[in-house]
Amino acid sequence: MPSKQFTAADRTALAEVGKVLSQHAEAFGAESLARLFLTHPASKIYFSEFTDYSAAGPRVRVHGAKVLGAVAKAIGHLDDLHTHLEPLAAKHGHDLVVDPQNFPLLTLICQELSSQYR
Repeated sequence: MPSKQFTAADRTALAEVGKVLSQHAEAFGAESLARLFLTHPASKIYFSEFTDYSAAGPRVRVHGAKVLGAVAKAIGHLDDLHTHLEPLAAKHGHDLVVDPQNFPLLTLICQELSSQYR
């Protein structure tokens, strides 16, 4: 049974977002992370093994693709987002102890960049 949380229009719009994210995950993700590192340098603490924090940095590109790929994949699980995202939440919240303030910051950056990837 579809979730009442999302209307048909929401689902259509999110499917389009998921398509764009899937097609541009590496470039969009890398640019998003690079901007996060530039505007909020404290976020680098979780990536101490990175040597290049720019969008061209190999590890930034890989992790950016992983992050936006996970978001795109989550869009395919709208009826059970909690179950789908719980392992990622546990890893970042409990294992890696990432400050939750970083996620809204990254979200805002992604929103600002989204027009470049439509």
